[in-house]
Amino acid sequence: MTKQSAKRKRQRGEVEVLPSGSFRVRVYAGVDPLSGKRHYLRATVPAGPNAAKEAEKVRTRFLAEVDDRRNPRTNATVNQLLDRYLDVLEVEDSTRAGYESMSRNYIRPVLGELRIGRLDGETLDVFFADLRRCRVRCDRRPGVDHRTTGDHVCNDRCTPHTCRPLGGSYLRQIHNVLNGAFTRAVRWRWIGTNPIGQAEAPPQPPSNPQPPTSTQAAAIADEAWRDPDWGMLVWLAMTTGARRGELCALRWDRIDFSSSVVDIRTSIGQVGARVWEKDTKR
Repeated sequence: MTKQSAKRKRQRGEVEVLPSGSFRVRVYAGVDPLSGKRHYLRATVPAGPNAAKEAEKVRTRFLAEVDDRRNPRTNATVNQLLDRYLDVLEVEDSTRAGYESMSRNYIRPVLGELRIGRLDGETLDVFFADLRRCRVRCDRRPGVDHRTTGDHVCNDRCTPHTCRPLGGSYLRQIHNVLNGAFTRAVRWRWIGTNPIGQAEAPPQPPSNPQPPTSTQAAAIADEAWRDPDWGMLVWLAMTTGARRGELCALRWDRIDFSSSVVDIRTSIGQVGARVWEKDTKR
């Protein structure tokens, strides 16, 4: 065996010449943590006078990524990452329901089938730009917003489509869900870097609270007291600043009439028809 052939045998990665004249490059990148199968980085270099040199450059780049642990270690899709992320995430049930809703309605339909190693800043920037333009990501052609997705006869509730952008606050929440999932993917060594950092985060909408003036608040409270129960609820909300869930969780034993103190210690959470009592937000 010649020294040259021995060197090729020990060479990491494979470069194969295809019948078309193209070169196929393959480099072993470890075991896929999801499937347990051997994972390879693959690329095809088109035929041409410099194809062999380009293929060698690709092999060298793949080897550097493997050695630096920057390469994806799995063929997992965004859907599979979200499934695993939501399965291990410890959050309030209402927060989880919100994350699942964002994933189901916005993330999965567009990005779900993409391999996590192929997601990049450009893809994410286009994704968020589309949602800022139209929350249903329409094709800009005239259409109809139907009252239901099932079979039906159109009536006046089926109206010409009007693009409605997704709000900045909600876009930031979607960005946070993706960032949380891909941060875990890096920690689990599924990928080497978090692609969410390559995308521009949706800007935080400026806060613009418009509470009623003292005169308006007094008028609202006076009108509410026409019904004692309603008046007490409005008065408590105005004087304590409690959240809705905290007001709903009040009990008689948490009110000290002698010292005029209300003890707000729990809140009511709700997802669909399920209702539960939980701690207040810190």
